[in-house]
Amino acid sequence: MIYSPESHKTTTADCTEFITQGITNICKTFGPRPCGSDSEKNAQEQMMKELEPFCDSVKRETFKVNPKAFMSFVPHAGACLMGSTAINLASSLGKIPKKAALGSAALMGGALAGIVGEFLLYKKMYDPLFKEETSGNVIAVRKAAGETKRRIIISGHSDSAPEWTYTYKLGSHGVLAVAGYAVAGLGYTAATTAALLAGKKAKKMALGQLAFLPAYAGLFKFVDHNNYVDGANDDLTGCYISSAVMKYLSENDIRFENTEVVAILTGGEECGLRGAKAYFEAHPEFKNDGVETVFIGLDNIRDGDFMMIYEKDMTGMVRNDKDVCTLLKNAALKQGEDIPVGAIPLGSTDAAAASQAGIKAASLVAMDPAPAQYYHTRLDTADILIPEVIDKVLGIVLQAVCDFDENGLK
Repeated sequence: MIYSPESHKTTTADCTEFITQGITNICKTFGPRPCGSDSEKNAQEQMMKELEPFCDSVKRETFKVNPKAFMSFVPHAGACLMGSTAINLASSLGKIPKKAALGSAALMGGALAGIVGEFLLYKKMYDPLFKEETSGNVIAVRKAAGETKRRIIISGHSDSAPEWTYTYKLGSHGVLAVAGYAVAGLGYTAATTAALLAGKKAKKMALGQLAFLPAYAGLFKFVDHNNYVDGANDDLTGCYISSAVMKYLSENDIRFENTEVVAILTGGEECGLRGAKAYFEAHPEFKNDGVETVFIGLDNIRDGDFMMIYEKDMTGMVRNDKDVCTLLKNAALKQGEDIPVGAIPLGSTDAAAASQAGIKAASLVAMDPAPAQYYHTRLDTADILIPEVIDKVLGIVLQAVCDFDENGLK
């Protein structure tokens, strides 16, 4: 089935104009949207108004979140590694017993626990230490005409990120160099700690740690919570493509007999997928209500040459569903796009939260994974939207919706 016969009065071009105008309006009217802020809430309420004509129900569900907890693992690692360096240096100079290197090992363990727990596993490691805010998820539903046998969820996130200082100032290679410098220091400090614990004289090694102090200090400036970005591409594109699916179906009088279509605009993605996690925790029925359910996450739709369907998410720690990946892959092929299936190199999408909740999910992303210099910087504005890529992805998603209605997952 092809989603766009000539008889349809509303086209993807019409919907792409709706998307670009909507994103531009959100950025100009509400600006950056930190998780839990009034601007995030007000932007969601605006998008709800736009969704209401196309849907049977639109609501906003709130959840509690500690927005600054997630990225705190970065300065925490810097502080731990500075402390470890000081202990090792004092121990090697005989100022404190060599066994004090156990403290150095403990501090490195703390740094690694934060990196693994928060970044790799997206666990709430530091949440109790940070101020609690209220965020929300927007849920828009277009019901099936008859008995609901299938459900497809299309999703983007409405919050925007704090600026990544070195991505903006140094570009993709610069930010990777800063991160690599710090990681190399962690390895060197670990080797020095091991040498001291083994009773070796490691004065030169300990002094060598001083070369990594600039990297550790730099981690305190890695994320700038005083400056949040517009997030036009990351991820108002995902929000508005999800909304445009509902617009297209409504204005072309398409209502599936047995398939319910849902658009979810999550909050708190940039602070550890908190919105998607909260949503699926609040809706366990999706896993066991007997309705075949799939989740398609859309994130940062801009760089057409880098379109990717993510089978492995959360830096490869979570496996998404192969059948949902195939659904997207085949839909893209029908629309003339051969999109590779792969693993996200760093970071995560809301599809990982869905997969962890037992929902069959995958994500579609179109961003240079280098990363692009606009990623999490003030450069991510409506001025750099690429409508042609948005239109392509909208067409692929509409095709996937129609294919899922017709055949489910095969």
